[in-house]
Amino acid sequence: MRNEITREIAECAKIAPVAILLLLLTLLGTGCGKGGKGEAQSAGAAVTMVSVRAEAATERNFERRLTVQGTIEAKVFANVAARVGGNLDALWVDEGDSVVAGQTRLFQIDPIALSNSVTAAEQSLKVAQAGLAVAVATCEKAEAEADKAKLDFSRFERLHKEGRVSDNEFETADTRNRQAAAGLAMAQAQILLQQSQIDQAAAALQIARKNLEDALAVAPITGVVSKRSAEPGEQMAVGKVVLAIVDPDSLEAAAFVPAQYYSDVIPGETTFRLSVDGREIGNCKVYYRSPTINPTLRTFEIKGRLEERAEGAVPGAMAELTMVFEQRKGVAIRSEAVLSRGGKPALFVVESGQARQREVTIGWQNDGLSEVLTGLAAGDVTVYEGQTLLRDGIAVDVR
Repeated sequence: MRNEITREIAECAKIAPVAILLLLLTLLGTGCGKGGKGEAQSAGAAVTMVSVRAEAATERNFERRLTVQGTIEAKVFANVAARVGGNLDALWVDEGDSVVAGQTRLFQIDPIALSNSVTAAEQSLKVAQAGLAVAVATCEKAEAEADKAKLDFSRFERLHKEGRVSDNEFETADTRNRQAAAGLAMAQAQILLQQSQIDQAAAALQIARKNLEDALAVAPITGVVSKRSAEPGEQMAVGKVVLAIVDPDSLEAAAFVPAQYYSDVIPGETTFRLSVDGREIGNCKVYYRSPTINPTLRTFEIKGRLEERAEGAVPGAMAELTMVFEQRKGVAIRSEAVLSRGGKPALFVVESGQARQREVTIGWQNDGLSEVLTGLAAGDVTVYEGQTLLRDGIAVDVR
C-alpha cells in the first residue's frame, strides 16, 4: 500500500512542472494578444489625425512698399574754420552751447599781430600818398623847364634862319628842348606810378583790415555747437575747422534706395513713414531725389524734411524710412502658412475636419502676412502650424 502511494506522488511531481509551464504560456499569449491590438489601434489613430493650428483668412489693406535704413541729418549746419592764420587767442563757446547768427562771438585769432598789420598798411598808404605829392611837384617843375626850353628853341630857330647864331648854338638849344620834353614825360609817368602805388597800398590796407575783422569769428547760423576741434593757444592755419554748429530745428531724413525704385520715387509727391529707435515720427514728403544713380552701388539718395522735432530725432540718429507706392485690399493669411509643393506655392485649408491642399498665387507681403490673389477666399480656415506634416485628405485636430 505504502509503495503505491509513493509511486503516485512521484508521477504527480513529474506532471506538475509541465502543467505550470503550459499555464504560464497561455496567460502570456493572452496578454500579448491584447497589448498588440491596443498598440495597433493607437498607431492607426496617430497616422490618421494630426494636431494643427489654423485660423480664418481675412481681408485687409496691402501695400507695395519699401523699407530702408537712413540717417537723421541737420539740413542747416556750419563748419566754422579759421579764416586767417595765427595763434588761437580766445575760444568763448563749448560743445552744447547755443549760438545766435551774427551775434554770438565764437573765437579770435592773434588780434594784436593783425592789428599791427593794419597800422603798417596805413603807414604804407601815407608814404605812397606823400610820394604822389612829390611826383606832382616834380612834374610841375619839369613842365616849367619844358616850356622854357621850348621858347628858347623857337628863338634860336628864328635866329638860326637869319644867320645870327651858329649851328652849334642852334643844336644846343634843340637838345635842351628835347631833354626838357623827356623830363616832363618822365615826371608825368612818375605821377602815374605813385598813383598805382597808392592804389596798391590802399588794397593792402583793405586786406589787413579784413584779416583783422576775420580774426574774430561770429556765429554764421543759429543753432547749437556740436563739436569743438581746437583749444586756445593752438596755431591755426587758414581753413582749419574750429567749431561745428547744427540747427536742431532743421532736420531731414536721408537714405539710399535701390536703383530699380528710381521711377517710383517722385519728389514733391512720394511720402515715407519715418521711425527712429522703433518710435513712429510721422510722415515726410520726399523733396530731393538724386539726379544720378551711383554706378557702383546702384543706389540713389533721397531726402525728406521733418515738419517738427520729435524725441530721439537728432542729427546722426539711425532712422527707418518706409515708402508706400501702391495700396489695395486683398485676402490675408499668415506668411508661414504658405508651402512650396512641386515648385509652386500651396497651403492647407480645413474642411469638415480634413486638410485640403490648395495651390495659390501669392501677391504682396506686409507685416508677416501674405496676400493671396487666387485659390483662397476670406473666411477659409488655413493651417499655419503643423502644415508640413499634412497630406491632402488627412484628418486634423485644430487646436
